[in-house]
Amino acid sequence: MKVLKSAMCVALIAISTLASPARAGRLETQFEVYLDVVASCSLVSATDVAFGSQVVAPGQQLEAFGSLKVRCNVPVAYQITLDQGLHGTGVNDRRMAGPGGDTIAYQLYSGDSGTTSCNDAAGVQWGNATTGCIYGDSYAGTEQDIQIHGKLTMGNPRAGSYSDTITATITY
Repeated sequence: MKVLKSAMCVALIAISTLASPARAGRLETQFEVYLDVVASCSLVSATDVAFGSQVVAPGQQLEAFGSLKVRCNVPVAYQITLDQGLHGTGVNDRRMAGPGGDTIAYQLYSGDSGTTSCNDAAGVQWGNATTGCIYGDSYAGTEQDIQIHGKLTMGNPRAGSYSDTITATITY
């Protein structure tokens, strides 16, 4: 009898399992969709500040203009610093070197554009945070042309070619 009861239980369980609808499970998970947009700015080109060939007299003032072209890929604020050059002792003492060790002092300013301009009206030369003005602006959707304004007052140098090299650095 016990065997028969056991067989009947097994048969009933098998029949009830077959007759019951299968239960579906449900699981959920989540995931993110993201993109990291990276800002990139570059100094595309530079135009020299060329005072040219001049017949000068002591005390004569000269001006010359150059430019930096900046391009950024997305809206971003940036700053541009200029170093002291190869022959000066600081951004407020930039010098072009020439024949016989002679030098000619000059100053560099930005134009009036930008969120922070380093113009000569303020009397602060374009340089760095410690000793001069840092030019600042924001991406405007197109390549930007930033004016470099050079000024000098002639001393009594020897005739010859004078030059210096400035390094511009952009930070964004």
